[in-house]
Amino acid sequence: MKKVLLLNPPGKRLYIRDYFCSKVSQADYITHPVDLLMLSGILSSEYEVAALDAMAGRLSVEEALSHAAAAEPFAVVSLFGAASLEEDMDFASRLKARLPGIKLLGIGDVFREEGEKYLRAGSPLDALLLDFTAPDILKYLAGGSARPQKLLARGSGAGPSAPEDGPGTEFDIPVPLHELFLPYDYRHPFVRARKFATVLTDYGCPYPCEFCVMSTLKFKTRPVAGVLAELRRLSELGVKEILFHTQTFGAHRKSALELCEAMAAEKMGFGWTCFSRVDVVAPELLGAMKRAGCHTIIFGVESGAEEILKKYRKGYTRAQIIDGVERAAAAGMETVGTFILGLPEETRETMAATLDLLRVVKLDYASFNVAVPRAGTPLREKAVALGLADGSGAMMDQSGGTVAMPSNSLTRMEIGAYRRKAVRIFYLNPGYLLRRLRRLRSVRDLVCQLRQAAGLLRNTFLGGTA
Repeated sequence: MKKVLLLNPPGKRLYIRDYFCSKVSQADYITHPVDLLMLSGILSSEYEVAALDAMAGRLSVEEALSHAAAAEPFAVVSLFGAASLEEDMDFASRLKARLPGIKLLGIGDVFREEGEKYLRAGSPLDALLLDFTAPDILKYLAGGSARPQKLLARGSGAGPSAPEDGPGTEFDIPVPLHELFLPYDYRHPFVRARKFATVLTDYGCPYPCEFCVMSTLKFKTRPVAGVLAELRRLSELGVKEILFHTQTFGAHRKSALELCEAMAAEKMGFGWTCFSRVDVVAPELLGAMKRAGCHTIIFGVESGAEEILKKYRKGYTRAQIIDGVERAAAAGMETVGTFILGLPEETRETMAATLDLLRVVKLDYASFNVAVPRAGTPLREKAVALGLADGSGAMMDQSGGTVAMPSNSLTRMEIGAYRRKAVRIFYLNPGYLLRRLRRLRSVRDLVCQLRQAAGLLRNTFLGGTA
């Protein structure tokens, strides 16, 4: 049986390349590449599958090349990221030189727009995947024709940059091969066990947030039976902690409730973290999630300014943010808020509103990102039209080590300074530090918190420039 190697290439920094997003890890975490996980299940029906995560394995370029060559694959699927593109392309060229006979397929945020230019003469890439839940890769590797909506191959001509699925579409895949990824040292600040797994219940997101690449992916749901089969397999593998990488858990309410009720009824015993929205987590859903083992919810707060929330079509208000966080906390969940600073309309007044929200909303954790004009998003079109970004894809890192673009009113330096101020207000507050100490559950929890805190402070105040 032919072998396909799933590859997360090495890098000079701790890069997160995942789900058509890429960034430098803000602290010291690195998660399972969900793209490769899903593909492992799809490919396993017809090929032997191997995985090499050079980033999680902390491999050098030469070590990664040696490991890849030793696998003797006939095809390699490699992750690419706008935050690490130059390094990724250089590694791909060296890999193709080491294994000249392989088919090399790429997947990543940078290919979501004008992907065909990465397949021109001289490129090491043979094809680009535009949807990691679709079976088109099997057709391509078998030598047949592939639908251009899902996969763009060298010589096939330009295809649309987004999958063309209709509303209500489902995707069903074989159980991913988690055993290929479990040996690596993946880390996430909100999971409560060293050994954890990442699971996807939906693809894309049905909400129209204009800065987010997820809104450009056609929303698809996965049958609950398939998710349960995967969870049962993870239980067999001894996993007790799950990160649901679904962009909005509960967006398809019926499926989310069905899944939670089944997990509780089967007494699976998982603890888990998920992403959701403050206007999605109604009391009924929160209760079902809690019974199924959910302990942490990550909310996209984004801004404390009403005008920013409205302009970028978040669909909820500052008051709803506060209420949703309080409702989740009352249900027994820890809460995380993610923020985006430096959108084109950002001003000193909107920044002040966000800093004020930090003092009011009762979050357990917060993640402060800077606006990035990702390929294929309405934000990118706006930023280029306003002259705030040049469309080259340079400095596409949302972590804040560098600031991708100024706003109409603030310089990149000022946005970086506001981000550092937000970190200080939230994390260096004596009251907050005392609350965190009181909630420590174990020595492992203390070590994990200190490790992530050290990484956050180092990267925020020592590691980056505006």
